[in-house]
Amino acid sequence: MSLEIRENHGVFEVLGKVSTQHVGALNSYFESILEKHETFVISLEKVTMLDSSAAHFFEQLYQKSVRQNKVISLIGRQNENVMETLKATNKNYILSPDRI
Repeated sequence: MSLEIRENHGVFEVLGKVSTQHVGALNSYFESILEKHETFVISLEKVTMLDSSAAHFFEQLYQKSVRQNKVISLIGRQNENVMETLKATNKNYILSPDRI
């Protein structure tokens, strides 16, 4: 499955494999969302694979939102595909503690 992003009632669901080759497209997409919204949710619950470059991208997006006084809630703690990479790269702190 290739990368897909769906908006479902204000929740942006990321589906499929998220890797280095997708970082540029993710950056463009979420930059525009960050400009338009003060708060939004990104769900990583349906990600089948996340590499370290993608983990770094989500950390940068999270930190950028903090600098702009905006709130991004990243959910996906139940997804072992995501948690394994985020733990290995010490970026699991970006995930919200709760499901929304």
